[in-house]
Amino acid sequence: MVIAIIAILAAMLLPALSKAKLRTQAIQCMNNGNQLLKAVHMYGGDNNDYFPPNPDDSNTTPGHNWCAGSAAGGMPPGTGGDTGMTNPDYLKDPKYCVIAPYLAGNYLVFKCPADPRYGPYTGSDTSQRGKIIAAVRSISMNQGVGTICPAFNGGGGHAGRPTLPVNGPWLSGGGHRAGHPYATFGRMSDFGFCSSSQIFLVVDENPWSINDAALAVIAAQHSAVDFPADFHNKACGFAFCDGHSEVHKWRSTFYHLVSGAYNKTAVGPDQIADWYWVASHSTKNINTGNVP
Repeated sequence: MVIAIIAILAAMLLPALSKAKLRTQAIQCMNNGNQLLKAVHMYGGDNNDYFPPNPDDSNTTPGHNWCAGSAAGGMPPGTGGDTGMTNPDYLKDPKYCVIAPYLAGNYLVFKCPADPRYGPYTGSDTSQRGKIIAAVRSISMNQGVGTICPAFNGGGGHAGRPTLPVNGPWLSGGGHRAGHPYATFGRMSDFGFCSSSQIFLVVDENPWSINDAALAVIAAQHSAVDFPADFHNKACGFAFCDGHSEVHKWRSTFYHLVSGAYNKTAVGPDQIADWYWVASHSTKNINTGNVP
């Protein structure tokens, strides 16, 4: 009888405990996003109001990426991944992460506590070699926010100071150039076209789609190439350019992945509503003030 009562109580309590854990993780994600926002704004304060470089690639050229390396792979958990998935050097070393000096070495803010991935340590600390660690980065930056250098803008490598707004190459479905027709934001002063409270800066990315540190968004059509996460009870943490953070609840399973996905099309009103929310908080069409 006692065992039966304990079992009944456990069955009653476990869902509540699970929900409490999800809420705690969501709060931690919002805190992580706020710390990253502060670091980005401090970087801008020291760099003529420019956002950090966000070239939508995984380059490791010093000073040319807000967060270098690729964190792809590791799904299902334990199945391996790119070296950047378990290399904290890319998040702690200013050569690879230009906002690292503003985080005082706290690279844990780049990871959502609900990200299930793990793998062998790949950093430079020889004492850690052979250890299995959690994936170090779950966060990506909106590909429509940030800067690139003139050489990269011209189709070359990375050279010169990143002072041009990113092109957001996926905004039109591929090959987009800044302002044609979608707005991109290289400096805080670029928000004269729309409010900085409307455009997200960083987001938890789905572990099935994460790779480089830019979340590609398609604004021209009802489809996605990179996917925000749904870690928090079918919701995702977003941090916005004005400094506020929020957890957004999805209406559909459009951003829920059980395997890799590429250029997935939203079907039905709820999926299209989820796509629209992400697209309209990533950019605006400079001709219409909206998307697509």
